[in-house]
Order: sequence, then structure tokens, then C-alpha cells
Amino acid sequence: MAESAGVEVGEIVECTVEQIMPYGAFVRITKTGRKGMIHISELSYSFVKDINAVLKVSDKIQAKVIRIDEKGRIDLSLKQTQEPPAQPSRPPRRIMQSQDTNGRPPREYRSVTRENRAPRETRDFHEMQNAYREANPEEADSFEKKMASFLKTSEAKITDLNTRNSARSGRPTRRRNNSRDY
Repeated sequence: MAESAGVEVGEIVECTVEQIMPYGAFVRITKTGRKGMIHISELSYSFVKDINAVLKVSDKIQAKVIRIDEKGRIDLSLKQTQEPPAQPSRPPRRIMQSQDTNGRPPREYRSVTRENRAPRETRDFHEMQNAYREANPEEADSFEKKMASFLKTSEAKITDLNTRNSARSGRPTRRRNNSRDY
């Protein structure tokens, strides 16, 4: 066990709260006169939003030493001196009657195997798309309209950005001409 000036990891010590910060509380260990810190996560088993709701400056508390680092800093825990809350028991999961112990259907329901399975019908994507459009004409049209509007808007934005960039540089944009004149 790590030891620092008469305090050991796992020992429960009496402390006085000296300073409260948003991330934890600094305490003075009565036995040694050394300072230690209790992180906000070690105050309670339940969520602590405000440390001032749990501790006040000059409170006398019992805390457990949970860590002493190589620099001699002492980390303490208030919640480890308390009994952990009882976990609510969950009712056991029911196994359906139509399943075996491994969660699979019983053998009599497993008549379709890889060997006797009918091959899947292959459909062309465009056939499926056309079938969907026929079944839902208002939805398909609205999607096509939205897509066309999006493309038009994005092209306008790109043109606008190119215009702004050329204006900032103070020179006109150069257009590439693929046919070179020599």
C-alpha cells in the first residue's frame, strides 16, 4: 500500500473542508495536517451538480484515502465510506415458447434451410425505382423537385464564392481554354 506521511490507501480519515471548487473539495486531514482532494465524482453515488449541496466549508467529514500519487497528493472519497445503493432487481427475461434455450425457433419451425431455400428474385434498381414512383407519385416528384432545387442553389453558391474570391484578389478570374492558340 502507498503511504504518505502516516496516511495509507484504504484508510478512513477525518477531514475538515477548507475550499470548495466546481470540480471538487479540498480538505485538511486532521491526523496529519496535510491537504487532500475529493473529486466531485467521489462525493456521492448519485449525480452531484453542485458541491455546495453536499459539503460546506469547515464541515467535519470522514473520507477514505483512495490514491496517493508520486508527488504525494492525496485523493479521497466520501462515497466509498457509504453503503452503495441497492440496484433495482430486474425481472427475469421470459423465453418465448416458440424458442429453444438458445433463442432459436424449435426444430419443427426450421424447415427452410440453405439447401431448400428458393433463390431470391433479382430486380433491377431502375425497375424498383420506377415501381416506387408509380406507387407514390407525389413523393417521387417532390424528391425530384427538391434535388433540382438543391443543385440549382449549390451552383449559384459556388458561382457567388468564385466571384467573391476574384474580387478579393483584385484581378479577374481566368478561364481555362482547352484549345490553345499557338
